[in-house]
Amino acid sequence: MTNARFPSRLRVLLPVLAAAAFLLAHGLAAQAQTQSSPIPSPAMRVSVRLVLVDALVTDKEGNVVRGLGPQDFSVLEDGKLQNVTNVSFEQPVLLAREVRSQRAALPPNVTTNRPAFRMPSGQVIVVLLDSLNTRTKDQAYARLELLKYLGTQVQPGQQIAVYTLGNSLRLLQDFTDDPSLLKAAVESFQPNASVQMMLSDLSARMPRTSGAQPESLHGTQQDMALPLQRMQDFLNEQINLITDARVGATLTAFRWIAQSVAGLPGRKNLIWVSGSFPLATYSRIIKYSADGAAANDPNYVRAEHEYEDMIRETSSVLNDAQMAVYPVDARGLIGSLLGGAEDPGLTLGGTLKTGAEYGQDLQLASRGLQETQATMQQFAGDTGGKVYLNRNDLDHAVALSMQDGAAYYLLAFSPTSKVDSKFHKIEVKVNRPGVSVRSRRGFYALPTADDPKFARVRDGEVRMAMQAAAPGATGVIFDARVQPPAPAAKMKVAVDFLVDPSTLYTEDAGGGSKRLAIEFHAVAYQQDGKAAGQRDVATKVTLKAADFASIQQQGLLYHLDLDVPPGLYKLRLGVVDQRSGFIGTADLPLQLDAPK
Repeated sequence: MTNARFPSRLRVLLPVLAAAAFLLAHGLAAQAQTQSSPIPSPAMRVSVRLVLVDALVTDKEGNVVRGLGPQDFSVLEDGKLQNVTNVSFEQPVLLAREVRSQRAALPPNVTTNRPAFRMPSGQVIVVLLDSLNTRTKDQAYARLELLKYLGTQVQPGQQIAVYTLGNSLRLLQDFTDDPSLLKAAVESFQPNASVQMMLSDLSARMPRTSGAQPESLHGTQQDMALPLQRMQDFLNEQINLITDARVGATLTAFRWIAQSVAGLPGRKNLIWVSGSFPLATYSRIIKYSADGAAANDPNYVRAEHEYEDMIRETSSVLNDAQMAVYPVDARGLIGSLLGGAEDPGLTLGGTLKTGAEYGQDLQLASRGLQETQATMQQFAGDTGGKVYLNRNDLDHAVALSMQDGAAYYLLAFSPTSKVDSKFHKIEVKVNRPGVSVRSRRGFYALPTADDPKFARVRDGEVRMAMQAAAPGATGVIFDARVQPPAPAAKMKVAVDFLVDPSTLYTEDAGGGSKRLAIEFHAVAYQQDGKAAGQRDVATKVTLKAADFASIQQQGLLYHLDLDVPPGLYKLRLGVVDQRSGFIGTADLPLQLDAPK
């Protein structure tokens, strides 16, 4: 719902913004500035668009190539040469070792999601242990390998967070370079059985008709063929539905991790330890005649759902957060694609598998392996990461993933393409012989804030972000102060937001004016996780040039009131940029005393 009072309220507040910028008076912004490093901050999100590209340049031995300047790089968008406006060489780990300061303290009743108050500067690394897409034995193996790495190879300045993905996305350990905390987090991870993987194993043990037409079989074989085939088809359809669900859950987790780190400066590595998911699901298409016989080739299959576009869209969100994906195949070195020693070689009907059935199993397993590894390769390629497949030294693969990106070039250019919501390819070239470059493959031009598909995705992510247990998001940076009222049976809690305008996208409205589309959210959660009060405000506002200039200097101030009864709460606050879909959240404990 649009708050019609916002423009007039904003005009009233603008003349007193300097005095009302309470957090500046407390020295909060100044503390954040002294605590943060000179790593480039997120690009100013204005109508003159700026695309950031992290480029890893290495020689034939895999060593980082240093000493390159703007004259050495060429960036092409859809094959057209672009004007590179900035080139810098970044070494966040080295910088973190030089600047080892304590996190700043916040004043009472004040919260923020500024990076300086969450973690020290350094290389940002997220490890995602994926139990949703990984068999139990592979989860256990990956856990042991990751513990081996954490016990010996964590480097100072590597800020590592550990998540796990199962029925939901869980943060096991926020960013730290303390190996003991990281090991404790990974040790707390217990392998979980994936229902989808169990169903896939069940499908592999179903009796098969060896691809023969039911009418070509005889006797008992013919009586069993059609029911068994229909049972197999039904089970495959259930697997496809579950695959749709887990692909959606995985991509949502990726997007949410990107939202969580979007405000942190510099390049980030997402190390995805997983068995992955396929690029597509398939269904047998069989037309049956009136007497129940198959009327066409029973081996004909078609792609039921293809996920390539969804992966590309998710990669775009990761790229906007400067996050590269490093998939590590938790299955390790893959030998035989057929069952191992634990496979009894029997179907669920108790019969021995025939040679033809083993052949079908091999074909399905081979296609499944290729599809899941293709997904990993696409994520890595789209985001400028690297994939690690078919190796038993997963600890070394994790180490290589973490080292990659410790030094890189940050390029910036303003694209000449139209804002058309389409995907635009990016190619980075270096005019040095014998070097290779890895970078993002493209970007999506921003859709309009009212685009229905974009709005549905954004609204779903906002609902997730405002849940009590959701990790914090830094896509939009803000500070907030809460003023607890005097004790009463029903209280109006005053919440003041101060939003960093450099983390908002604006549109030109003509005559130097700028247009913003923003949401403000506040939810008071009780100790049992239930919401005791909630306020959601969405607004679109056009600012004159002078007003926008004031906001750029002093921040965007907004006030809302939240009705809450007496109690002890966790207040979750959120700001959403409707144009980009970026989200910022922060929490604050709130105690409201009842009247005596």
